[in-house]
Amino acid sequence: MPVPEFCSNPNCPNHTDPPPHWRARFGSYPTKAHGTVRRYRCRICHTTVSDQTESIYYFAKRRVPLRAATACLNSGSSLREIARRYRVSSAAVRNAVLRLGRQAMAAQIIMLAHMDPRTDLVFDGLRSFVTSQDYPCDITTVVDAHSEVILTMAHSIFIRGGTMTVKQKRRLWRKLLVWRPERGSMRRDIQLLVKELWDYLRPRPEGGSIIDTDEHRMYPGAIREYAAGRHYLSGQLVRHRRTPGRAPRTFDNPLFPVNNVDRMLRHRVKEHTRETIAFGRHAVVQMHRAWIFAWDFNMRREYRVKRPEAGVHAEQGVIESSLIRRITREFFRRRLSVRRLAVPATIGRVWEGRLATPPVRWRKGQRGTAVRVPGFARRDLAEGIMQPEEAGLGMVKRSSAAVA
Repeated sequence: MPVPEFCSNPNCPNHTDPPPHWRARFGSYPTKAHGTVRRYRCRICHTTVSDQTESIYYFAKRRVPLRAATACLNSGSSLREIARRYRVSSAAVRNAVLRLGRQAMAAQIIMLAHMDPRTDLVFDGLRSFVTSQDYPCDITTVVDAHSEVILTMAHSIFIRGGTMTVKQKRRLWRKLLVWRPERGSMRRDIQLLVKELWDYLRPRPEGGSIIDTDEHRMYPGAIREYAAGRHYLSGQLVRHRRTPGRAPRTFDNPLFPVNNVDRMLRHRVKEHTRETIAFGRHAVVQMHRAWIFAWDFNMRREYRVKRPEAGVHAEQGVIESSLIRRITREFFRRRLSVRRLAVPATIGRVWEGRLATPPVRWRKGQRGTAVRVPGFARRDLAEGIMQPEEAGLGMVKRSSAAVA
C-alpha cells in the first residue's frame, strides 16, 4: 500500500509542499478488504491519513485485480466475463473500470501538461452505439499525426437514421417519447473538441502545418468557429485537408493515424466490435473504457510492432521516457494527482459523469441513468484547474506554467 505523500487537509501547508518528515505514525486499524492499514498524523494540523488515503483502492469494499482487469478489458473481454473469471460481481468490475478510467484520465492530464505543442493533427469519429442501435454515437478522437498519440476524445449521441422497417420505426418513435438527444448536442461536442485542438497545435513558423479530417460537414465550420482557427487558416500557417472516408485505409492515407486508433479500439474493446452483444449501457462508463484504452495505447503499446526499439507512442517526441515509467509504476498503486494541472473540459465532463445517456429499460418507465461519482474522486478533480467549455484558455501554456 502506498505511503501518503501529503496531508489531506487542503488548508494545511503540508498539503502543497510537505517537508520530508511531515507525518508521524499514529497506530493502525484492521479491514476485511485490505488487511491491517497503518495510520499517520500530520505534525502541523494533526489531520490523520492512512496507507489507503492515496491508494487506488480507496473506499473499495473488494479488491478486484486491477492489472489483470485492465489486460482483460484491452483484449476484448466484457465486464461480465471478467466478473466470472475472478468470481466477483459485475458491479465490482464496473466500479473497478471507473477507478481505472479516472486513473487513465489523470495520466492523460499529466502527459498533456508535459507535452510540447504538436505541428500536425488528425481527427475523426468512430461510429458505435450505446444502449441500443437506435442511439448511435460518435467517439471523435484527436491524434498527433507523427507519434499517433491520442490527445483527446469527445462523445456524441444522435438519433438513428437510414432505412428501417415499420416495426423499427415504431420502436424508435416510442423511445424518443421517453428520451431523445438534446438538439445541437453533436455540433457542440465537435466544437468543444476543436476548441481544445488549438491548445495542442502550434504551427510551424514557416507554415505548412496540416489538420487532416474526413469530409464530415461539421468539421470546416467548427475549425473556423474560433479566432485561432481563422487566424491560422487566413495566414496560411495551417491547411485543412479533407480526405474521403471511403478512401483505402492504407499507410499512405492521411487519416491513417486516427484510422489505426479506430481499428485498435474496435479490436481491443468488446463493445465496439462489429455485431457485438456486449454493447455499452452508459456513455460515461463507455468513455471510461475508451480512456483506459487510450492510456494503454499511448504509454504501453509499441509504436511499431516490427520496431520495438522505437518504444511506445508517447516516446516519439511527446514526453520523456522517465515520466512514462513513473506513471506506469504508480498506475495500479496510487491515485495520480492532477494538482495545479489544467483539466480539459472533455475529460472533466467524463470524470464528473456529465454525459447524457438514454435509458436501458425504457419499457419499464426508466427515463434516465446516472453514474455516481464518489466524493474523493470529485476532490481529486478539484485539485486541478478546470478549463471552461465556453472559451479557450491555451491549455498547454497554463499547464506548463503550473508544472514549473
